Amino acid sequence: MTEVIGQILPLAIAVALSTVPIIATILILLSGARPLVSVALLIGWAAGMALVLTVLVWGIGLIPPSTLRRNDTASALVRIALGTALFAYSVLKWRHRTKHPQSTPRWMDALARINTIGALGFGLALALRPKNIILSIAAAVIIGDARLSVDDAFVVVGTFTLIGVSTVAAPIIGHFAAPQKTQTPLDATRRWIIDHSAAIMLTVALFVSVLIIGSGISKL
Repeated sequence: MTEVIGQILPLAIAVALSTVPIIATILILLSGARPLVSVALLIGWAAGMALVLTVLVWGIGLIPPSTLRRNDTASALVRIALGTALFAYSVLKWRHRTKHPQSTPRWMDALARINTIGALGFGLALALRPKNIILSIAAAVIIGDARLSVDDAFVVVGTFTLIGVSTVAAPIIGHFAAPQKTQTPLDATRRWIIDHSAAIMLTVALFVSVLIIGSGISKL
């Protein structure tokens, strides 16, 4: 189990460095919304991430052992395909990025007025973004290849989820601990992430895609 956690760790870190959930959390905290709104976003994001990965792991578990799960070549090709898909998605997002946006995206404006239910739903929806789906499939393939027990699989999924939501949980905890002192750092972080989000996404995604492709090649 510890070996599997080590293999999915880069994938979980890539999820944690997703800029949209971090920006969304900071915008809600800076908007003066009720504390439960940011907590609802965190719960939605964590629940969505865990649900997506659990469903994928369960789906892979339904594949007969004689086929994909015990076929190193098939598993390797799936990993290579996922790494390539993540690489291509990242490059496309980079090429279509907006260097100097003329206005604030609508979803950012909406977050200033979002309520608890809306934040919960938004968090769940974040787990269905293409990047998260690709990373979750890659993690599910690794977990499926290891043929873990149900208890061990849940521990691995829980670890993946905790790491993935850590960058959203951290500003919420910090804001609750010292709301006045965190206003300026949060606003500075928000502006920095918005200015560099494309570069952050590309760098992390390319690094992880290389790791996924490499793990696939090693199984051939």
